[in-house]
This record gives sequence, structure tokens and C-alpha cells, in this order.
Amino acid sequence: MDELEKMEKQRVIDTAKKALVYLRAAKFALDKAMIVGVVDIFGGMYLSSSIKHLEIESAKKNIRLAMEELQKFRRETDSTDYVNQNYMHMGILSTVFDFGFDNLASDVYAQARIAGLRRRVKEAIKRVEIILRRIELSETS
Repeated sequence: MDELEKMEKQRVIDTAKKALVYLRAAKFALDKAMIVGVVDIFGGMYLSSSIKHLEIESAKKNIRLAMEELQKFRRETDSTDYVNQNYMHMGILSTVFDFGFDNLASDVYAQARIAGLRRRVKEAIKRVEIILRRIELSETS
């Protein structure tokens, strides 16, 4: 393997590691949002709803940052803008519903959305870890 290939491989490894940091931060924020969401279901009121939505926004920000890193390696034929996709669209109506009515139905709906995004983030973490391991293993061979 020549020096240029080694440098490129190292760039890929560094980028994947950065993306993992952001994805793990997103998962951590979603874990906190899930916990606060449970409190919200059992009567947490506006404070817990606010904290939950702050954690969701933090997770979305970290997902966008991870996508910025990962998008560097997409195929030239892939024109999808992964960075600007809406990864958890609660919608104005559901957000107003969550704050305005703050009832069981809106809290359970929010929990379902959080859980869905959390599953997708966990899957993304697994995939990036697998890719990173393959690259690192191919480096030693």
C-alpha cells in the first residue's frame, strides 16, 4: 500500500470516528429524552416537555453533524442530501399538542417518535462501527 492510500484510509477512519462521536451523542440525548418522556407521561407537565424537546433538538443537531461527516463518502451517483433531511419531524401540530394539551396521547406519540429515531441511530452506530472495523482490519492485512 502506497503512502497516498494510507493517507486516504486514515482520513476515512478519522471521519468515521468523528461520525461515531456525533451518533453516540445523539443516542445519549435520545436516551435522556426517553427518560424525561416517561416522567412527562406520568405528569411531568411543561418543564419535562421542554427538557424532552431540548434533548430531541440536541439529538437532531448531532445527527446532522454525523451526516455531514458520512456524506463525504457517498457515491457520486447518490444525490440525496442526507445532512438536511428531517430526521425527526414532530410537526408543529404535534409539538403544540404536546405543550398545549400536555396529555397522555401527545406524550405517548412523542415517545414513539423518540423511540423510532433512537432505533435508527443505534442501527447507524452499528453500521459505522462495522465499516470502521473492516477498514482497520484491512489496514493490518
